[in-house]
Amino acid sequence: MEFHPNELTLIYDPRTATGKKTRAMAYSISTNVNEIDYTTTRLTTTLWKEIVQMLGNAPKNLLNKAHPAYQEKVRGNVFTMHGWLNILLHNPELLRGPIAITHGKAVLCENPNDILKLGRTTNSPGKKLPHLVRRGV
Repeated sequence: MEFHPNELTLIYDPRTATGKKTRAMAYSISTNVNEIDYTTTRLTTTLWKEIVQMLGNAPKNLLNKAHPAYQEKVRGNVFTMHGWLNILLHNPELLRGPIAITHGKAVLCENPNDILKLGRTTNSPGKKLPHLVRRGV
């Protein structure tokens, strides 16, 4: 999967309150949002690796350590990078929050306002596309 430079990609669970609020915030900064519901769409380990690299964080730091599945499956174990990517692949519900991606930057949105760290995208409502700007005659 390739991320388009003119869209904001949101990887989230639409059933959670944080997911719903982050989705609303995403549409406030971009008119072109690619929503990926990780409960129904399975991402590849290659895509997870790319996301982790964009976030600039270790996969372990993306996970909610208080989640019961984390306590049962992950706690106390040592994993390689491939192992962490497989945990993300098979247990995306362990994420601490939605992930927003645009222009090669990604942010983990534990709070819906965290998406604002990405800034406005080029197709944001406040900016007109060049072919729509009126020119004086």
